[in-house]
Amino acid sequence: MITATSARPVRSALGIFALFMVVTVGAAAALTALLPDATGEARAFATLVLLVVLVLAVAPRFARWSELGVNGPRHWRRLGLLTVPAALSVTPLLLGVHHTGSSRLVFLTVGYLMTGIAEELLWRGIVQRTLAPLGTARAVLLTSALFGAAHLANLAFRDNPGLVLAQAWGAFCFGVGYGAVRTRIDTIVPLIGLHLVTDLAAAVGAMPKIPTLVAQDVVLLAFGIALLVRTGRAGRPHSTALTDPAADPFEDPLEDPGTAAATDQASALSPRQ
Repeated sequence: MITATSARPVRSALGIFALFMVVTVGAAAALTALLPDATGEARAFATLVLLVVLVLAVAPRFARWSELGVNGPRHWRRLGLLTVPAALSVTPLLLGVHHTGSSRLVFLTVGYLMTGIAEELLWRGIVQRTLAPLGTARAVLLTSALFGAAHLANLAFRDNPGLVLAQAWGAFCFGVGYGAVRTRIDTIVPLIGLHLVTDLAAAVGAMPKIPTLVAQDVVLLAFGIALLVRTGRAGRPHSTALTDPAADPFEDPLEDPGTAAATDQASALSPRQ
């Protein structure tokens, strides 16, 4: 298991980012040379397969699966916080869907599932945990900045720099929202599912794509910052040992244990992304 990350978290995170860029751009270049007639989408799909395999292979070297957020439902916390990203994920479907053939739908679903697995495990799992010694807010914001910058690798598959830059900014906003939620719910598993739904709905939904994506990004950024501010006021560092899952999902997860115990004795437990 890799242990140097706790001593030099920023250097380790930058190393992971650099390795990601080398693998992604290198795979794109190799595929272009080997398969010059392949579409950018086909090359991106093949590169994604490689990334999923590599991320799954190296993840256990950084921490136990449970520490990376890959765990069972009994370990999940504050799932009420998933309400906001879940609602945002389906907004592109409010006006219906574009006609999509079954084979195309399967292709998109598989591709976006792999995207969710690779990105959530790498960024909200490995990198965010690596940066955890910096504190919750710094870990989330720096991870999100690297996540956004990593999308610049899409220039290897697209010939529209403006679109790629927009994707990078959107990924940063997305990362802030998902990263902040991840620190509260102690898992990345539901985030993988929501990542899939978000990307798939954006691809097949009938809502105007650009305005919808911009609105999603703004809300996720604001939501994430709000969660980070609450965590900062609690005065505690990033932690995965949160409070009882039966407690109020919007209760401060880092409140003093003594205060929590007193509250539990004084009143019954109240009944979420």
